[in-house]
Amino acid sequence: MSTAAQLIRDLDRPGFSFELLPPLKGNSIKRVYRTIDALREFNPLFINITSHRDEVIFRDVEKGLFERKVTRKRPGTVR
Repeated sequence: MSTAAQLIRDLDRPGFSFELLPPLKGNSIKRVYRTIDALREFNPLFINITSHRDEVIFRDVEKGLFERKVTRKRPGTVR
């Protein structure tokens, strides 16, 4: 399988790619698949599915102390 750098280096024309976010936790991946199917007609070099970092929330507990809570709204990397 070629790397993105190899794909770009070997091009004889301008190329582009798409970046998609995975669904929020609890939602179906089917929407992502439908989106990919729709984008394929444009012949992108690749379609990247990525996720953002965890979200950190600090909650006031008592007497000036805070509790750190890490939440992840989207699943990890999709391959």
